[in-house]
Amino acid sequence: MEQLDNDPQKDLFKRNFLVMNGLYQLQAQLAPEQQLQIASLHIELVSKQTGNALESHDPLRDYYLDWQNFDTTSDEIDALLTDFWQRFSSFSSKKAIHSLPQQQLLQLLKAWQLPTDFSEKQLQKRWRQLALKHHPDRQGCAIEFKKIQLEYEQLKASCS
Repeated sequence: MEQLDNDPQKDLFKRNFLVMNGLYQLQAQLAPEQQLQIASLHIELVSKQTGNALESHDPLRDYYLDWQNFDTTSDEIDALLTDFWQRFSSFSSKKAIHSLPQQQLLQLLKAWQLPTDFSEKQLQKRWRQLALKHHPDRQGCAIEFKKIQLEYEQLKASCS
């Protein structure tokens, strides 16, 4: 793709704008059969049975579908980036990075025999049971034990 702006920050902004605009247009085309969930760190296509209805008012969707925003000034881009990084840092980075897509989370909960509204206490109890069963020092499999450790961290990050 050719350069969209001489200013590297504006060029990056415009590239991001085009991607997000395309995603929101695709989201509208896929409805009502499927739903495209769009978030900063995760994009997922889900069936209508498992997905929630599109929010009637999504400020990000409105922003990226408005072509007047494509020609944003450098000052506005700086303000948007500052706001994004402030909101991003206000979340636990561990949770943001390790949280699972809904379908994977449900599969993991089934495998771990946990309810969808599990507590951290329930998770810790189940972790101890599985760790004792699969620990290499107790004739368990080291690979399986490492897999369980990773799953535990993912579930812990998703804990309500």
